[in-house]
Amino acid sequence: MANCSKTIASCRGQFPVALEWAYFDTASTGLIPDFVYDGVRRYIDARYLCGGDSVWQYGGESVCTLEMMRRSKQALADMIHGSAEDIAFGQSSTQLFTLITEGIDYAPGDNVVTVRDGWAGGRYAWQKRQADGLEVRFVESRDGAATSQMLIDACDGHTRVVSVNLVESDTGYRIDIDALGEWCREHDVLLAVDAVQALGVLNVDVTRSNIDFLVGNDYKWMMNFCGTGYAYVSPKVRSMVRHWGAGWMSDTDRFDTKKEHIELRKDAGRFEIGHQTISGIYGLGLAASQAVELGPENIEAYVLELAAYFRQRSAKARGVELRYEFPEENCSQISVIRLLPELSVTDADFNEAKVRVSMGVPDTEGRREIRVGLHYYNNREDIDRFFSVIEKNTK
Repeated sequence: MANCSKTIASCRGQFPVALEWAYFDTASTGLIPDFVYDGVRRYIDARYLCGGDSVWQYGGESVCTLEMMRRSKQALADMIHGSAEDIAFGQSSTQLFTLITEGIDYAPGDNVVTVRDGWAGGRYAWQKRQADGLEVRFVESRDGAATSQMLIDACDGHTRVVSVNLVESDTGYRIDIDALGEWCREHDVLLAVDAVQALGVLNVDVTRSNIDFLVGNDYKWMMNFCGTGYAYVSPKVRSMVRHWGAGWMSDTDRFDTKKEHIELRKDAGRFEIGHQTISGIYGLGLAASQAVELGPENIEAYVLELAAYFRQRSAKARGVELRYEFPEENCSQISVIRLLPELSVTDADFNEAKVRVSMGVPDTEGRREIRVGLHYYNNREDIDRFFSVIEKNTK
């Protein structure tokens, strides 16, 4: 467990970058806290200097690798209000997403409903199944939003899956997942969710939202090194997935390698074919443990308050406009603004003020977009520093 006094403000000191920079680029790559860095470094040093397997420090105890993986699953499950037996690890969220796109046999005439301009990973995975005859119905977003009702309206009696991003990467739009999940449950339609841009900062509840399948990654809001994905795979989905591969990790007894025939695990571990990136699993578990310690609902309230403050400052700043304006309940910790041509601000101006943002290229009217992501290592002073750069460079 991370050494945190259970207040969000006190955790800022765990992020060396945040102590120097106002960092707004988490929607691309998040910051690494000291407890993840130190934990992974201990593993690397032990493997390099001592050899053999590693001993992991978890909750003040020294544990073996499989126990560390079990505890990491439990921490992730607690974070999303689910069960550890429903968690599986993989190389990325996109790779795990193919469990539901490639692993289920869809009948002729079946269709899947998703958002056309949503994140490419899931969209590409569904598009591949079109060659097999699966109809993929794409809902067009309007002003940056594809609402739950728009997706429901695209469904019919042949819809097998509704596939959405909980928070859209490019716009920050947060779909009403509870309403969508309730409709899917009532109509026996699977709800598949890419929650990469939500997990770690928003309070995701797979039970309340009736989510059947969910994926997340490690290197954005989960504050880990890149290379590990995780999935929530409900018992309902596990019973439907055609298991196209298996290995020693898929078996009920992972170290009884003299068994003549495999006995697939009942839990989501059946999809873990071989050894995982265990340093990544450890980092995920530590980050999830801290999220649970702080309280997912507290983290969400904190980052959404920051995002509201950012939008308020944007509305008053000269030369700045919000790219998308959503109802409050559909806003997330991600906001997108446009810098109008009257501003002379440059990347160098932000860097000089130690403000980390990624500015888009100018459009035909000379406007530049910035996507701003706010984590619990941010504060209002970061936002004030951002707008001080804007004010300083207004023509």
